[in-house]
Amino acid sequence: MITRPMDPERARWVGTGIPPRLRGITLNDVEEMGPSHPQALANARAYVDQFRGQQDKNWKGLPTNPNIFGQGLMFAGPPNTGKTTLAAAVLCELRRRWNVSVYYSRFPAHVDRKIALLKAGGDANPEEVSRMTYSVERVEWADVVLLDDVGQEHTTSTGYAEDTLSELLRQRFDEGLPTLITTNLGGSEWAQRYSKPLRSFMDRCTRRTVFVGEVTRRAAV
Repeated sequence: MITRPMDPERARWVGTGIPPRLRGITLNDVEEMGPSHPQALANARAYVDQFRGQQDKNWKGLPTNPNIFGQGLMFAGPPNTGKTTLAAAVLCELRRRWNVSVYYSRFPAHVDRKIALLKAGGDANPEEVSRMTYSVERVEWADVVLLDDVGQEHTTSTGYAEDTLSELLRQRFDEGLPTLITTNLGGSEWAQRYSKPLRSFMDRCTRRTVFVGEVTRRAAV
């Protein structure tokens, strides 16, 4: 049996978790979709262009730019304004241009996987456990991760989802692994949803861009 090699462009996105409709999308693609958010697009382009310098280390293995080392992006604003599409384009551009490992996950799904793994017993489907474990580990350790829909996760009295987010962001930032975030939460909603220390840390480990204005109907969000 003759096995043909996988197309290189397709192979680039295997195991990244990026939805098929967004795999390989570029910032130019986003610009052509319109109506656009020019400041958000400009911030995204600058981030991609400056990414290698942000992540550089000196001969001692220390960051050459410690104030921004490991920083990601946060796109905040109403639904259907193109946040996910733009964030996915940044993820794809980083993968293609800088050859870093990337992974996409909706944050609510990540929390659900963590809970399912905690509850998994001896009769759990090993293939399903393996898939969930892979996804959880990629979210934690990929060079760059996109957490989509932060703020849409189910909350409980134990605060498990918030603790998960806090632990994940702090772990990744300490390791110098940037995290991209999209959220529909506005300022007052943000203040109600998360603790003050976590909100403050989010502003430290990401650079926030607020989406305002016209809804981007054609965006693949």
